Amino acid sequence: MSTQLPHQLLPGAKEVPFAEIEGTLSRLVQDGRRRSRAPARSLTATVVVVGEPARLVSAADALAQLGEAGGVRTILISQGDQPSPTALVTEHSIAIAGLAPRYIDNAVASLRLSSLPALVWWRGGSIEALDDVAGLADRLVLDTESPDETWARAQTFLEETAVTDLRWARLTRWRALLAHLFDLPRVREAVASFNRLSIDAADVPAARLFAGWLQTSLRWPSSNQISIRRVSADGKSPLERVQLEGDRLTITLHVPSTRTCLHASVGGEDGMARVVPLGDGALTALIGEELGIRTRDLAFERALGAARELSVS
Repeated sequence: MSTQLPHQLLPGAKEVPFAEIEGTLSRLVQDGRRRSRAPARSLTATVVVVGEPARLVSAADALAQLGEAGGVRTILISQGDQPSPTALVTEHSIAIAGLAPRYIDNAVASLRLSSLPALVWWRGGSIEALDDVAGLADRLVLDTESPDETWARAQTFLEETAVTDLRWARLTRWRALLAHLFDLPRVREAVASFNRLSIDAADVPAARLFAGWLQTSLRWPSSNQISIRRVSADGKSPLERVQLEGDRLTITLHVPSTRTCLHASVGGEDGMARVVPLGDGALTALIGEELGIRTRDLAFERALGAARELSVS
């Protein structure tokens, strides 16, 4: 793996040896305070991002936008074979290229702000390194393209730290809208009859999480039918269509052609339709939402367990 990080990752960053990171950070903060003559910005958390260089760039951009509203110390790490690689440093951000996996936990432990919460945003890399940094995280946010290996590991972290997957945040509108429909008397009366779920999804792992959530929420037996179909989409939503069926009633959620909202219908009746905004699926909004959460999410943990065991047709 390359030990170089593109400078667009941290525009205007200073390149320094690993051992000089903290000293350089202190000088940059002091210089910035003298230039602006304003009080130092209060930091609220450390966000550690681990992943391939290409995936670090989009994460750095999202956190830079977030940092304008609420201060975080950002640590961006790509993996390689270097025990003490060169780093890029700005006033509140650090990028480390090509760090050997066995040293990642030491780097995080020394650079995080120990008095503030630490969120680890895992965008891919050595599973052994994930094992090491999970214990340093107050919140662990998984965000990998193929999540099965990290999902399996996550089960072992649940008692140590609050764990989630960024896909769970992307499903918030879908879960909330379906849950609200169960407030309707006609839907409540039909709960026991629901036994079939079909999902069209641009992101199949997200569909598995949604199915796992519904399966555990409704306490479905394994004999109930769950079908997931991969479809092409524009990336604005992980799911395209969800249909929950029973002998008495059918509920359908889908993204219409406008791509701006989420539509739900019950039994095909217009009078029982619901429409909500699709929401902001940008990385900045999603990771900002995660920074506001401190406790374990038991609904996610149950959904994750079911999603891992889910056999879909």
